[in-house]
Amino acid sequence: MKKVFLALACIVMLAGCTGNDSKDNIKTEDKTQEKVAKNEQVTDSLDVNGYIARARFYLANQQVGNAIRDINSALSLDGKNVDALLVLSDIYYALGDQDNILLTLNKATELAPLDSRPVIKLAELSFLQGNVNMANAYLDKALELNSINPQAYYMKGIICMSKNDTVQALKQFMKSRNQDDSFIDPVLQIAGIYAAQRNPMARDYYNLAIEIEPYNYGTYYDLALYLQDNGNPEKALEIYDTLERRLPGNYQILFNKGYVNLVYLLNYDKAIENFDLALEMNPKYVDALLNKGVAYEQKGNFKQAKSIYLQILKDNPNYQLAIDALKRLGE
Repeated sequence: MKKVFLALACIVMLAGCTGNDSKDNIKTEDKTQEKVAKNEQVTDSLDVNGYIARARFYLANQQVGNAIRDINSALSLDGKNVDALLVLSDIYYALGDQDNILLTLNKATELAPLDSRPVIKLAELSFLQGNVNMANAYLDKALELNSINPQAYYMKGIICMSKNDTVQALKQFMKSRNQDDSFIDPVLQIAGIYAAQRNPMARDYYNLAIEIEPYNYGTYYDLALYLQDNGNPEKALEIYDTLERRLPGNYQILFNKGYVNLVYLLNYDKAIENFDLALEMNPKYVDALLNKGVAYEQKGNFKQAKSIYLQILKDNPNYQLAIDALKRLGE
């Protein structure tokens, strides 16, 4: 048993973490191609709202140049359009241009002093700049302008999270959620807090988020991580199987299937099969190769395990987990 425990201790814990590196590749699928086509057309050259909508679409799909073109078209038609200015501020966010973010948002607040939206964005900017007190002051002002303000309460929750105050964060996210039941961001934050606490309510909130955005596959991924870490690896595998069908070619999903089989189900042959498939898609995926070696080690095939660890060190001579594995094998 000691050998098994030590071997499992070296397993790469990618699947057991909720880091963004893996999740970022679990894309959100557009509902239909018609949605894309609709957003890529502005049939009326004087349609300010059409340009704004398409700019939002381009920005959401990381086509910043196209977004700039459309928002400039909108502002050339109506330079005082607050919606256009808010999108322009988002473009400046994407470009990391804080000076122009501030100028744009200040212009929006001058044009629409009773509109809380630019005030909330000023709070976000202050928060990103490390000025929490200013951020809270802007949010208080936004709530004075509009008490039904889920975005403001959500941002207050984010600030609480930055202080590791999950109790207050939950309260703010709950307020946000109660004011807008279609707003997915506070639901995901609540689910994440509960998941970190191993609270069974996490599952309910992940499922709620899936109801809100059925095509946001990152949420399925988070739910699977929660399930595998909380006594339900079989259900986690079902979700990974669904993701694999919907997102073919994603090697990280295959890695996680291998991880579940290796760590939770002790199905070493199936784990090796999963890791091999992941490596076919990404031959340089060293984490999959290491865990494949661990699977062989657990099967008692120390010769094959040693060969894999040596292969890793050939290309990654400082990879500590492989070094530790060889030491464990007496090398």
